[in-house]
Amino acid sequence: MKKHVITVSRELGSGGNKVARELSKRLNIPYYDRDILNKTAQDFGISRDRLERYDEKKSNSFLYSLATARLDTMAIPSFQLNDIVLDDRAFMFTSETIKKLADSPCIIVGRCADYVLRERNIVKVFICADIDDRVKNVSESLEMSEKNALKLIQKTDKRRASYYNSFTDGDWGKSSNYHISVNTSILGIDGSVDVLQRFIELYNEKIN
Repeated sequence: MKKHVITVSRELGSGGNKVARELSKRLNIPYYDRDILNKTAQDFGISRDRLERYDEKKSNSFLYSLATARLDTMAIPSFQLNDIVLDDRAFMFTSETIKKLADSPCIIVGRCADYVLRERNIVKVFICADIDDRVKNVSESLEMSEKNALKLIQKTDKRRASYYNSFTDGDWGKSSNYHISVNTSILGIDGSVDVLQRFIELYNEKIN
């Protein structure tokens, strides 16, 4: 099977990271998630802690719009302007790291990788799950109440959507942005990986 760069977007609690890790094992290609931050920090001489602060987060989209429109005439507090500039630079630096990693077949999770690599031949995947399963998964993995798990899911979904929609011309989670969406509540982790493997096989047949 021809090996590709595969981007994985995922809902919190859907098992998207587990699917990505298992798929990387089966396809024998690297898997990159939070270690993207380590490489970006090393390559650009930035503190990992600072990158972590802006990882898949948009500091203030309204202020960002003002700043990029008319910096010379807007009275924006300096501490907020610093956030805007660092936010934008963090995205650019992370994007450069993603492009370098994508020079070889691999799986990249999150961080607008599907958009960053939009001019390349990649496979774009979205992993979702039913909300009850997501709440249960987050509650168990983070050892918190289901009420707090639901709040975290809602907050994270909103944050990821804001981040994606701010830096791309697409809508996070919208089916037309991806080649395939998989619901782990129906298929489970292994079943979802089975489907993705088969999809990639069919994709190879189509483009060859």
